[in-house]
Amino acid sequence: MTEVEARQTLGDTPKVSVRTAGSAVGVTTAVAAIVLLGLNLRLVFGSASAMLTEIRQAYDLGAGAAAFLTTGPVLCLGVFAIAATRAVRRFAVPVVLTACLVLVLVGTGLRGTPWWPALVSGTLLAGIGIAIANVLGPILIRVLFPHRIGLMTGVFTALVSASAGIASGVTIPLDQYLFHNWRMTLVAWGLPAALALVVMARLARRHHHIDRARTSAVRTAAPRWQSAVLRSRVAWAVTGFMGLQSLLAYSMIAWLPTIYRDRGLSAENAGLLLTALSVSSIATALTIPVVAARVRRQSLLAVGVVALSVAELVGVLVGHLELAVVWSILLGLGQGGQLSLALTLINLRSADTSTATSLSTMAQSIGYLERVSQI
Repeated sequence: MTEVEARQTLGDTPKVSVRTAGSAVGVTTAVAAIVLLGLNLRLVFGSASAMLTEIRQAYDLGAGAAAFLTTGPVLCLGVFAIAATRAVRRFAVPVVLTACLVLVLVGTGLRGTPWWPALVSGTLLAGIGIAIANVLGPILIRVLFPHRIGLMTGVFTALVSASAGIASGVTIPLDQYLFHNWRMTLVAWGLPAALALVVMARLARRHHHIDRARTSAVRTAAPRWQSAVLRSRVAWAVTGFMGLQSLLAYSMIAWLPTIYRDRGLSAENAGLLLTALSVSSIATALTIPVVAARVRRQSLLAVGVVALSVAELVGVLVGHLELAVVWSILLGLGQGGQLSLALTLINLRSADTSTATSLSTMAQSIGYLERVSQI
């Protein structure tokens, strides 16, 4: 389906005033909020996967119980994503995101408690905050930078893609050379969440008066928009694409270090492979949204990034250990392109903020639940 047909399905493209964007609240604050939000949406996943072996040994866990630390948060992404639409009917988007970052910060702190239920509860609590923030990240971009959607989505996605790898690569050195305690190492990842919370709270305070009218409109008309999205073939296509990219991405975030540790690499080197994957994803995360915003059809882009990921996934599973870095880099290029394209399509295929919120909720809730169902 062409972009014109998509817009006829989901609504006509609106004309948005620049004064409703980041310029009205301060460009520096707006950019910082998006950057820090993106950075904090995967740190919990990457840090946990890097320490999975230590966690299993500390609590004498089987593979199934340990896997819950990686699949549980993804389940949260599907189940609690639907709360985003309800939340923005009553509160401005930055206000909801501030609450999300509180959940991430508290959940990260709970992971340092020497008690298995606390570790699980903290991970799930952070997952709930991330689930809602995942949905509203593209919406915040649309609200703050309506005329720079491709560029800012690229920046946001690059940080999201890189953060898991940053956490995975840095967690082991932090544990070995600084904290010498895996619980304190996991808690330390609450510092970026605290910084993001401060900036987002400032944005929420400055942005509240601007978003009040929009929030009222969402509250009164959201049911109609949600119904239209559920009947849209474009919406279901975006949802399927989101599910496919999440299946590939979270499988690698959760298990890439473990796969290579089982094949003989050290914990530090195995974690650095995920860092290589995440850092390489920045290239396509930055470029694909800009290209997608300029072309009429995005289907060829979608096929290309998925094919790249699938081919390199085969390399990870059956390729030589000496080529592990190569496979990780190429896989990262595919995954960065997939996630950035999926988030960009949410805004490109929506006529207004309310429709984009409904589409983002649908795509991410069903998409992530689809990923969990494959485990």
